[in-house]
Amino acid sequence: MLLRSAGPTLLLVRKSEQLRRHAGQVGFPGGRIETGDASSDAAALRETYEEVGLLPALVQVIGYLDDERTYVTDFHIRPVVGLVATPPPSWTIDHGELDGVLEIGLQELIDERPASWVEFALFGQVWRAPRYEFSDGRVVWGATARILRNLQLRLREPA
Repeated sequence: MLLRSAGPTLLLVRKSEQLRRHAGQVGFPGGRIETGDASSDAAALRETYEEVGLLPALVQVIGYLDDERTYVTDFHIRPVVGLVATPPPSWTIDHGELDGVLEIGLQELIDERPASWVEFALFGQVWRAPRYEFSDGRVVWGATARILRNLQLRLREPA
């Protein structure tokens, strides 16, 4: 979560169209845990730095969301939630992995309802997943939408 003067935002990225997996999809920065990573936190911070140039020292890890899996590629995702009090004015994008960076206002996520619920059959099972359409036309679906839904429900819980 980025603390911007206009209000907090969530950092999302658009994956490069050149990738073998998840090409062109909107997701969170991140990637695989590598041998040198001490934890899932360290991997998330390293990957975010590699993808958008956000220095790990600027991120305060504040928690985790429920683990997710991608349906087709079967990636295990451990969503790490971080707070960035002083976000950079611009991003240094790794154009080999990303086509761009997106920010969604946290209040818009809290207020938004999934635009639709998508049902599909895969591996002999019927799956139901949210799909979001934000005010500027961006569409988020798949594992990213399920992670956003988990965050949304937690933010809506009474304090």
